[in-house]
Amino acid sequence: MAHIHKKKDLSDRWQQIQNRMKTPDRWLQDSWRRLPATVKTAFFSAIIVGLMTHLYQFTNKLYNYDELANGPAGYGTGAESGRWFLKLTGDYMAAKFGNYSLPLLNGLLSLFLLAVSAALVTDLFAVQGKLAAAAIGGFMVSFTPVVCMFFFMYSSVFYSVGIFFGVLAAWLAVRFPKKLLWNLVSVVLLACSLGMYQAYFADAACIFVITLVLECAFCKKHQDWKAVLLTAFRYLFVLVAALMLYLILNRYFLAHWGLELGNYQGMNAMGQLSMGELFGALKRCYSDMISLVNGHVMYLAPTHLLRRCFLLIYLVLGISVVSLFFLDRGSWVKKGFMVFGFLLLPVAFFLVYLMSPAGWSYTLMGYSAVFLPVLFVAWVDQFCRNVRAKVWYQAALSWAAGLIAVAMVLMYVWFGNGCYMALEYTKYHDLAYFETMVTQIKSLEGYTDETPVAFVGSEITDETHNMGSMLGGTFGLDGKIESNINAYSRAHIMTKFLGFAPVFCGYEETVELMEQEEVKEMSCYPDYGSMKVVDGVVVIKLSEY
Repeated sequence: MAHIHKKKDLSDRWQQIQNRMKTPDRWLQDSWRRLPATVKTAFFSAIIVGLMTHLYQFTNKLYNYDELANGPAGYGTGAESGRWFLKLTGDYMAAKFGNYSLPLLNGLLSLFLLAVSAALVTDLFAVQGKLAAAAIGGFMVSFTPVVCMFFFMYSSVFYSVGIFFGVLAAWLAVRFPKKLLWNLVSVVLLACSLGMYQAYFADAACIFVITLVLECAFCKKHQDWKAVLLTAFRYLFVLVAALMLYLILNRYFLAHWGLELGNYQGMNAMGQLSMGELFGALKRCYSDMISLVNGHVMYLAPTHLLRRCFLLIYLVLGISVVSLFFLDRGSWVKKGFMVFGFLLLPVAFFLVYLMSPAGWSYTLMGYSAVFLPVLFVAWVDQFCRNVRAKVWYQAALSWAAGLIAVAMVLMYVWFGNGCYMALEYTKYHDLAYFETMVTQIKSLEGYTDETPVAFVGSEITDETHNMGSMLGGTFGLDGKIESNINAYSRAHIMTKFLGFAPVFCGYEETVELMEQEEVKEMSCYPDYGSMKVVDGVVVIKLSEY
């Protein structure tokens, strides 16, 4: 009898499982319905603004100095620069598919990951205004570090995975405070984000600090300041544990692959700060926070209008924070934590300075600063919903935030398109320059298709090649240069884009040629007599040596 009942229970359970099974379409429809409207808004805003900003790059084959060397297949420097997860994923992709720099596919995949990240951030900060959600989506895909990231199209998907992992790690840690498993997953994801590109570690730090600031300012459910303090320590534990796991795995994989950590950007001294370096890096964090309104900080605010917008952000935030003390009678201890969080934010935005004080920072490393305008729109959104203020005051804040956000997003869209056009002008000039050089080589007396080629000297000085990108004065950005004729990868223009791939002389052969009097007496390119066939080798003398 018991056997019959057991069989019936199993049958009932199987029937329940069958009843819950859904077709893919039904599962997608149900999942989509459960998403808040603001999350969908942020996602679609990111897609639309992303296409407005980057479609130029997605539909053209533009390059910078690294794209020349790593295209059409490659992922750049991995474990030697502390990016063990980049090497793992890059090698796996190379074995299964190949790491091809496909602008449209790579671009769209990267944009999708950034759009999902924007949706997660919108959900995390409990944004309910659709304009605010759209602004968050727009900021996270049009910010200048994203433009810089797409200059390195061959690695854009990997970098986007790094950003997504960092955001997802923070989302899991915030959303599941009592689930040890998800917090451990958060640590692993954040360690992988560090192993993809170290600067994206700061994204999670920014999200944690902003989450605490918003909770201390507007959350009425939990008035206990001790709970806030415990949450802050948990976030700190996730960050420290992820950093330690990254360092352990980095050492393991370096030993496993028989590699050594290079000194690029001070990666070999990461985490090793003297007191002087620590204070210097902290000072730089705060000074650059101020400099966003009046100076040059990694091209994060590259135009006069954007700098004025950052100034307005500071003013609106300052006024609303001060008014919060008068309009809200919440816990004063939590308000103290809120103020401390605001003071900590510059360190989170520019955490890369503390991670590598010996390195030089450029636009790609500054993505975490996007959370400053994101905080601004999220703060105003929550302020207008949670603080009892005059209607006109709430309306004024909302209008100010909306207009500032729209102006900034449109300016970033405009700037991104200008940078890509500048990149294309540089490409035209590069190709024309080396096309002429190849023609001259093939026109030399005694040249054959088996004649080796040697470049003597280093940098070309050519007064006629002075146009640059034609737009560099307006659309300057790290990650691109005005001309690649003196870039370390210039030979790749001739081989990969012009299809001219002769035998190039090696170091020892070139040194022997440099010692010959005939070569020493040659003029420098592009002057007459700078190109000759010497001992069966085409010698192009670029400069004196």
